[in-house]
Amino acid sequence: MARLIPNENTWVGFAAAGSITAIAAPTAAMVTAATDLTDFVISLNASSRGNTVPTPSFESLFETSTAGTSAATFDADFYRDDVADDAWDLLPRGTRGFFIVSRFGGSGTANKPTTGDDVEVWPVMVTSRTMANMSNNTVQTFTVSCAVTDEPAEDAVVAA
Repeated sequence: MARLIPNENTWVGFAAAGSITAIAAPTAAMVTAATDLTDFVISLNASSRGNTVPTPSFESLFETSTAGTSAATFDADFYRDDVADDAWDLLPRGTRGFFIVSRFGGSGTANKPTTGDDVEVWPVMVTSRTMANMSNNTVQTFTVSCAVTDEPAEDAVVAA
């Protein structure tokens, strides 16, 4: 088992709303049509969390619980660019679409996922796009926060 960092191993793309019809199995063409944002990504937090509901009973001092609902969050930090500001231009507040994340890289050129590769597909709506504080001798960045509008496909496989 090898430990690895996301640098040079991860691919992140964004596809417009309606462009992915089956999030559990996006086609290679759908992934290819997505805008590659990998060069702009600083950090990414795409995660889901389940809730538990207490089910106590008078018969015991131990409080049992059962599974409740699940929720997800999606936040990412990106660089600004003075020539091709693709991430900033693509992700204004209110934008709906899909983030495609290949955490271990795809088998295509520049780690792009292709047929048979594992990906995550996160259906989102951008709720905020906020510039980070500017300070001397630092790179300009911004943060995107998203509502996850449907259950994400965390174990998707790219179809032919």
